[in-house]
Amino acid sequence: MVAMRIKTKDGIMAELEVFEKLPLGGMNIREIPKILDAEAPAICREMLARQVAALKPCGVSLPADHVVLMLGGSNGILRAVAIQLLFGEKVPVYAVHYDRRMMIGSYHVDAIKELAAQRGVDTQWFNTDATDPKAIDEVIAELKKKYKVVHLINGIAAGATKRYKEHGSINVRDLDVEYNKVLQYPDFSKLENIRKFGLVEVPLADDADIERTNKFMGTSTTIWAEPLAAAGLLVKGTSIVAFADYDFEKDDPVYGMGPLAGAKILQRESMNQVREKLGARAVRLCYPAMDTTAIGAIPGGLLMFAVSTQVLAEKGKFKNLMALAAETMAIFKPGYADAELRTDADFQSILAEMHKREDELTPGNIREKLALLPTIDLP
Repeated sequence: MVAMRIKTKDGIMAELEVFEKLPLGGMNIREIPKILDAEAPAICREMLARQVAALKPCGVSLPADHVVLMLGGSNGILRAVAIQLLFGEKVPVYAVHYDRRMMIGSYHVDAIKELAAQRGVDTQWFNTDATDPKAIDEVIAELKKKYKVVHLINGIAAGATKRYKEHGSINVRDLDVEYNKVLQYPDFSKLENIRKFGLVEVPLADDADIERTNKFMGTSTTIWAEPLAAAGLLVKGTSIVAFADYDFEKDDPVYGMGPLAGAKILQRESMNQVREKLGARAVRLCYPAMDTTAIGAIPGGLLMFAVSTQVLAEKGKFKNLMALAAETMAIFKPGYADAELRTDADFQSILAEMHKREDELTPGNIREKLALLPTIDLP
C-alpha cells in the first residue's frame, strides 16, 4: 500500500492511501456484456416505469411541428430530461447517443422507445458519433420529414479528466465506490459500498486528449446548429439551443485546470455565436454535481458529489436527476429569455460548507459522515 500524509485547509495532517481509480469502480469488463444481456432489459423497463409513474407535467406545450433534439440522452441528466419531455409533457424527442455493447445506455434507449410507442409519442434514437458529418446529415434529413422547428440540447460528456501539463500532476482526495453492476452508476444505496477514502492521481493531458475533449465538449454545439439553421430547422427567435454545463470552481484541481475547463469555455463561446449569428435562444443549463456514470470518472468527483449531497440532504435541498429534469422544463415556457438556467443554485451556495466537511473526513469516519446517502432516491 502506498500512503501519503496530507495537510487539510485547517492544517490537520492525515494519512491517506493512494489508490487507482478504475472504470466503473473496477467492474470486470469482460463480464459486463453478459450481465447487461441477462438483466438490463427488465431492470431498465422497471426503472423507467417507476420514474414515469412519479412524473408531474410541468405545463410545457410546444406546437405540433416542434421537436427537441438531444446530443446524448441515453443516460444521466439528459435521459431524465428526455423522460420528462416525452412522458410528462408529450413532446417528441430525437436523440443522438453513442453507446457500445458494454454500456447501459442502449438498454435505457430500448426501454424509452418501447414505452413511447405504447404512449403514441414520437421518438427516434441514433446510436452514432454525434460529431460525424454524415450522422448530422442523416438526422437532419429525418427531422425534416416531420418537423419545422428544432430545439437543440447538447449533453455530450466525453472529455479527458486530466490536467494541463503546465499545472503538473497531483493527487486529490476521492472515494472508491462500488457501482451498480447493471445501471452502472456509483451505488450509494448502502454505506458499505463506500470502500475507501484516499487519494487518486490526476494524470497530465497530451495534445490528443485536448483535441478530443474540445471536439466533443467544446465545439459540438456549433457543428449541429449551423446545418440545422441552413436546413431551416433552427428558427431565429424561436429555437432553443442549450447545453448541459457545470459551473466549476476556478481553483478546482481537476475540472478547473485541464481540458474539461477548456472545453466548457469553448462551448460557452460557441453559445454566444449561436445567439448572435443564428438568432437562437441560447441557454446554459447549469447543473450541480450529479450521481452519474460520468462523474465517477473524474478524480475527486465522487467525493464532491457525496459530500455535497450529504450537506444538501441535511438542509432538505437535494434534488435528484428527475427533479433537475423537471426544473429544466422552464426553458420551454413562453417568455423564457434568460441566458442561464441555474438548477445548481443550492449546490453553489453550500460549496464552502462542502469543503469544510471534506477536510474533516478520515478513512475511519467516512461512512458516518455520509450517513444520509443511502436514504436518498438516487440517481
